[in-house]
Amino acid sequence: MNTTAPPASALNHRAPAAALRRMAFAAALCGLVVVPWISGYATQRLMVEVFCVATIALAWNLLAGYAGLVVVGHQMFVGVGAYALFSLSNTFNLNPWLALPLAAVTSAIFAALSALPLLRLSGPYLAVATWVLAEVLRIGALNSPWLGAGGGLPLEAIREFDRAARNAGTYWASLAVFAGSLLAASMMLRGRLGLALMSVRDSEPAAAAAGVHVLRAKFLLWLAAGVMTGLAGSVSYMSTLQVTPDASFGMNWTAVALFITILGGIGTLEGPLLGTLLYFVLRELFAGYGTWYFIGLGALAMFVMLVAPGGMWSLFNRRGFLDVFGIRRRMDTHP
Repeated sequence: MNTTAPPASALNHRAPAAALRRMAFAAALCGLVVVPWISGYATQRLMVEVFCVATIALAWNLLAGYAGLVVVGHQMFVGVGAYALFSLSNTFNLNPWLALPLAAVTSAIFAALSALPLLRLSGPYLAVATWVLAEVLRIGALNSPWLGAGGGLPLEAIREFDRAARNAGTYWASLAVFAGSLLAASMMLRGRLGLALMSVRDSEPAAAAAGVHVLRAKFLLWLAAGVMTGLAGSVSYMSTLQVTPDASFGMNWTAVALFITILGGIGTLEGPLLGTLLYFVLRELFAGYGTWYFIGLGALAMFVMLVAPGGMWSLFNRRGFLDVFGIRRRMDTHP
């Protein structure tokens, strides 16, 4: 076996591409930061929704596309994060933006506790169990006077801020959650955890035989996805100023994340971003057609699954050369 180290050129040829990606990410982030100063309230609210939905779809794709954990009750993280923000802010009269880290901690605690029983399941058993847990949480919130029961909770502390500050602050919070989640996901998948997760997805027995700590890898991913989704849910309902059980724990969140991921490309970081863009473009153009709009979305999803099982991203990246986030692993050959 040849144990000589690869030449320096083989180790360093990715450095310019990595630097270019960092510069492009920083430039895009700077461009998005100034949006509240150059746009109206409607644009800011739409962008908040785009960032939050993209983050939730990204988290769902991490679970299903990189670890094979198909979660039907993904909305449970949305509801827990949103209710954590609203209840903590209202109870302790906290600035909602300062309460966001507490919502993240609450989402992490919930993810850790729910992981103990759920990650011992797999396949359809896991899918059904997550849906049941989400329904239990929804019914619990419906019957909890402290959480506002069916009427939900308003975000009282945010009333101290005028409309401009409210909209801009919520926009920047959603941008920070989206950018932070995307950065964390790309770093995670470039590291050893990403390699472990993909090996678990391909064959869990083979991964365990190769020395991968399967349960720990799943637990860390579950924790990350729970925090990402909880924060996105918090900011999303911060934008609407009201959270209710039926909306926050509603199946629509998972349905949209699933549709976006399948449309864009499951098992890629680029897929949920492309899927989110296509979803909102279609919604803005055709939502006025009522029932036909939903029929059209369903037909589009089926068409993509038949023609391009890898999603729309696979059509752009037929030869596999495009690697926007630098997570594709290559084997360097050397004499």
